[in-house]
Amino acid sequence: MSDFELALLFSEYLNTANFIFSNFMALVFAMLTASFFLAHRMERWVAALFLLLYTIGAVMTGSGVLFAFSDFAALGVHIHETASQSADLAWLGPAGPGGAGMGAMPVMISALLAVTYLGSLGFFFVVRAKRIHRDEPGGEAGT
Repeated sequence: MSDFELALLFSEYLNTANFIFSNFMALVFAMLTASFFLAHRMERWVAALFLLLYTIGAVMTGSGVLFAFSDFAALGVHIHETASQSADLAWLGPAGPGGAGMGAMPVMISALLAVTYLGSLGFFFVVRAKRIHRDEPGGEAGT
């Protein structure tokens, strides 16, 4: 594979990983919003179904994020190891001294995903237990 192809592949891996991560974050924020407005109104079986569906979605998108960033990190490590053979890749981030740390990226992404998932579940249960919500104004607009 040429240096140009490696650089282009590196960029495409990053774009794909960021796109999948944005889908994961959209799912998390949808969960937080639904939790804030609906958790205290759900019956127990509805809450269990809601959490099951959220967990399935989080595992699916979270694994996609982890796999995409793992591929991105592996390519970064490869570029770091082979960059000394070619001056054409010297401008690319992993070719420098910091590129050796890209191997730790899957661990960091795994921790980030786990903390985000557990935090959103915790938020759901806190909102549900404390019945945190805002009272809706009673009446029509303009009265």
